[in-house]
Amino acid sequence: GVVEEQNLDSSSSTSSSSSGDKEDNQRDTSFQTNVSYGEMQDQVSELSSLVRNGGRISPFVPIYGSSSAEENNGSFDAPTNPRQMHERTISDESILTVAELPGMTIRAHSIQLGQRGNCTIRHSTAKVALRSAQLERRGFRSRQQRVPPLPNKPQQIEEGVSTAVALPVKDCYWVDIETLPRSSEELYEFLKQLRLPKFFLGVLCEPNNWTSEVVALKFVTLAMFQILPNNPESDEITYVALLSMPRLLVTFSTCTVDELASFEGLYQLVSQYMRQKERISEPSNTGLLLSWLQFHVQRTSRAIRELRVKTLQMDQSLDRDFANFDFEELVEVKNCLLRVVSVAEEQHGTIEVLAGAEGSSEGLDFANCQGALSVLRASAASNERLSSRVDKHVNELRERIMAHREQTLNQRLALLTILSAIFMPLTLLSGIWGMNFEEMPELSMQGAYQKALLGMFLLSLCMLYSFHRAGWTN
Repeated sequence: GVVEEQNLDSSSSTSSSSSGDKEDNQRDTSFQTNVSYGEMQDQVSELSSLVRNGGRISPFVPIYGSSSAEENNGSFDAPTNPRQMHERTISDESILTVAELPGMTIRAHSIQLGQRGNCTIRHSTAKVALRSAQLERRGFRSRQQRVPPLPNKPQQIEEGVSTAVALPVKDCYWVDIETLPRSSEELYEFLKQLRLPKFFLGVLCEPNNWTSEVVALKFVTLAMFQILPNNPESDEITYVALLSMPRLLVTFSTCTVDELASFEGLYQLVSQYMRQKERISEPSNTGLLLSWLQFHVQRTSRAIRELRVKTLQMDQSLDRDFANFDFEELVEVKNCLLRVVSVAEEQHGTIEVLAGAEGSSEGLDFANCQGALSVLRASAASNERLSSRVDKHVNELRERIMAHREQTLNQRLALLTILSAIFMPLTLLSGIWGMNFEEMPELSMQGAYQKALLGMFLLSLCMLYSFHRAGWTN
């Protein structure tokens, strides 16, 4: 910080057009007083590229590039694009505050490395979190595009680095945003405060169109992750937008008025899980992302195991007493299982895509947390396999019930068939004796009525005995 103040004081003789730039640099660099040696080195090298022209700061010197006073013979040409006059203060504006909308909840946390190697979570502000991510992105650009230093300078810096103490680990931040359903215009204006690419703004401002997807840009990675709703009876599909960038993880979700209180409980569960010992594998945005994903994967796993236990209980109940089995309970379990299977499949697919997108974005770095990533991928794959097995078991129960019902129906139809076969000859005799003919010898016989009834009864017994011998009544 002292070197920056000296450099800025030495440029007081510049034109009035550069005074605004110096104030921006002072305001930007004075935001954090406790900076690491690596950040100070990046800022010093960045400012050194501005004072290459005999200690003068020109508003037309590009902040990043290879232009120097020696290459341009001491003169600088004004760029045609006004945005190149001072790329730092125009492209990376100072983050003053994050104004939340009515009905919106913003929670910010900082993750620090404790003395015993465990990560601790403390409350912070969204302004500090976004500012840290902005400085990290700015430092990365400086390291990628900085001007080579003057001769004999690197040796001095290397000697200073070799004698300095170990660099402290930078804090990372987690910002959770929950909001009520709003119009796309309102969400777009709010999300502009996060300094996100316009493509991400267009996607995030329409929560109703969210689907499972992963988009990896240079500095930011966007992932739409499907989770189980807090209400088990809800049929709504719940997605959470994950924004992973260096030193910052942002979770953004929407909820209804009735679900606002329940989502508060879900947030409490997530924060309590992440505060437990050794839940966060590394104090970085990637470690936070893996811990957050692991929590929701475990929620899905618990839901699948509960459905599995319930399915086994229904299987035993079906074997003991089929007549009193509640078929509606099976239908309810089937509907719930379909939702869980869908979530398990989407989660597994999203995690696999995230694991493969590491090389495409600076917002993902699994180098120091390969173990946690392997456990997460194995858990997601296990959930998908277990949900498929439970789904298969439920389908088998349903087929058994349908087969039992068909068997019962067939038995009843067989009984009706036997009765019809017995009464068919009796109906035939009744029809014959009921015809209106003048000469019917049977009608004039003594005891003809009693003999006819006895014959019909004996015929019925004979047919019933024959059906029993044939196995129709078993």
